[in-house]
Amino acid sequence: MLKPKMVFTVLAVWFFFHVVIFWIMNPTGVEAFIDNEKGQLLGRQLGYIGGTCCILIGVVMILLRDLDLALAKRVLLGVGGSLVILDAILIATNNSAMNKFPDEPMLQTPLPAVALWIGLTAYTLYVGFTTED
Repeated sequence: MLKPKMVFTVLAVWFFFHVVIFWIMNPTGVEAFIDNEKGQLLGRQLGYIGGTCCILIGVVMILLRDLDLALAKRVLLGVGGSLVILDAILIATNNSAMNKFPDEPMLQTPLPAVALWIGLTAYTLYVGFTTED
């Protein structure tokens, strides 16, 4: 469980899962919240771009599974640092959406998902720091 190969696998699965959110669930949400046809087109396109980026990140994580230990440790620390920044952005946007639209929970990332993001960040950083060369 505490090997870099496992962390890269877990991160790949997590990012591949987001393809479902961006490609399948996003068009329905966009149609429900945006009345303007141009706005719907833009919202769907952004979802498809986000899903494509998740596929690319997932493929990179799969390809990183075979790195030697010293290099994998450095990559995990870099990925973990990036996830910390992503967590901060996620929490800030959630708070903003919660304050502006308290009656619209669909506009917020679900709290279990935020907890999973934070847990994956901690897992990535922990393995990055504790893996011995």
